[in-house]
Amino acid sequence: MHRFSLRTTPGPIRAFTILELMIVVTILALLAGILAPTLEDDANIAKDARRATDLRAVAATLAHYYKEHGSYPSTNGEWHGDAANYGSYGYDAAGYIPNLVPNYLPYLPKDPDPNYPDSGAAGYMYRSDGYDFKFVINTTPSTYYVSNPFYDPVRPTQGWQVSSPGEYQW
Repeated sequence: MHRFSLRTTPGPIRAFTILELMIVVTILALLAGILAPTLEDDANIAKDARRATDLRAVAATLAHYYKEHGSYPSTNGEWHGDAANYGSYGYDAAGYIPNLVPNYLPYLPKDPDPNYPDSGAAGYMYRSDGYDFKFVINTTPSTYYVSNPFYDPVRPTQGWQVSSPGEYQW
């Protein structure tokens, strides 16, 4: 009986020793340890970019709404949000910004991180008295720096915001 073999010369079979395999595994683990934080940083940067896009989109939509109606969607000066502490409002017509869905937006924005909104205060929130508004992404962004165009002076280390000039300090 003939066995098919790619080997052309007879001799002992070469294999990796356990020591060689352990060295390779150690090198791979070190590389993974170096790359993991970098990849996590990239994911956080992408989430923050999406949050910034959400802020710009809501600000533009609210400006359009104001132009058509002469006022902003009102919450009677109360905070409405998707987090539990702010009412657990949804993303549809009865969502945390009243009267925007479906005529101005197909749905209200939601944080890109699946851990938010949470059972506390972390999430998206909105407040308006009809004359002014403030839209805040509370405690979910990864970075907080003063030169950020969405810097929130009320929540300098926990939120980003867009607002009408009268409500910058809400």
